[in-house]
Amino acid sequence: MPDNQILPTAVIFDLDGVIRDWNEVEISQVEVAYGLEPGTILSVGFGTELGAAATTGKLDYRSWMDAIRSQITGTHGIEVAGALDAWEANVGLINTEMLQVLRSVRSQATVALLSNGTTRLRRDLAVLDLTDEFDAIFNTAEIGIAKPDPAVFHHVLSELETTAAETLFIDDLALNVQGALSIGIGAHHHLDASSTVEFLCANGFTMSGISTPMTGFLQ
Repeated sequence: MPDNQILPTAVIFDLDGVIRDWNEVEISQVEVAYGLEPGTILSVGFGTELGAAATTGKLDYRSWMDAIRSQITGTHGIEVAGALDAWEANVGLINTEMLQVLRSVRSQATVALLSNGTTRLRRDLAVLDLTDEFDAIFNTAEIGIAKPDPAVFHHVLSELETTAAETLFIDDLALNVQGALSIGIGAHHHLDASSTVEFLCANGFTMSGISTPMTGFLQ
C-alpha cells in the first residue's frame, strides 16, 4: 500500500454468490425428481418480470412465490408442488471463506450488505445468523430500486454518509459492478475468494489470517 493511499471507509458486499452460496445441485436434483428441467424454478422466479417485481418490492415474497407456483404448476401440473416446497425452504449456505474475509474487512472499515433481495431477505439473514455480520443492510425490495441502477448506489452512499471515492463494492455479477463503477465506486467482480482478497489488499486492507487456495496464508 503506497504511503499516501487512503484506506476506504466502507466496503459494500453483495450477498448471493459472494457471502451466500446456493446448493444448486441439490435443488436441481429435486427438480429432476419431479420431472422439471434443472433451473426451471429459478428461471421463472428471476428470469421474467417476476424477478424485477420482487427485487424492487412491487411484489412481496409471498405474492411472488405464489405467482411462481401458479405459473409452474399451471404448466407442469400440481404434482410438481414438492419441488417448489423444497425450493422455497432453501436458504442457501454461508461461504465460510468469504465470511472470514468480511470479518477481517469489518475490523478495518464499515461493512454493508447490498442485495437484490425479496422481502424475505431479513428472515433469511436471521436463519443463517448473518444479520449481525454487517453494520448496515440494504435490501432493494425495501428501497424500491435494484442493482445495477446507479440510483441504488447513491442511496447507499447517502445512508452510509460516505463518498464513492471512499467506498468499495464487491459483487458476483459484472453488470452490477458496472453500475457501481459508473458513479465512481471502486468495484470488483467477485469470481473467487482469492481474487477478492487480492483486490482488497490492493486497496489497503490487511487480510491477516486469511488463507485462500491461490494466495495461501496472508499476513
